[in-house]
Amino acid sequence: MLLPILGHPLQAKFHGPYLVKQQLGPVDYVIAKPDRRKTKRVCHVNLLKKYHERDPRFVTCITTEPVSLLHEIVPDESKTDATMDNTLLSLSPEEQVELNDLLAEFADVFSDIPGKPTL
Repeated sequence: MLLPILGHPLQAKFHGPYLVKQQLGPVDYVIAKPDRRKTKRVCHVNLLKKYHERDPRFVTCITTEPVSLLHEIVPDESKTDATMDNTLLSLSPEEQVELNDLLAEFADVFSDIPGKPTL
């Protein structure tokens, strides 16, 4: 059910799942909300969303233990910004030359330094 956020009446988020007790009409429902001050509420269908239980196979466990990486990629400081590490790309030598030519031709577009548009 879409409910206003406490302290922010113009903002809302979905809460629940709640039980539908009764259908009053084609678009109005009585919803039981045992965790709220008002335990029952009449809601329009546009404030409701069907609840789908998560598949337990896809629920991840949150852990506070540090995670160790199997290997870490360390950038090669000897290479300049204009050259690319071709070992990471699976391009033919001709495609690598073409890519390097495009990067050199449009160096202002493919820059590592963030900038602002001129508009």
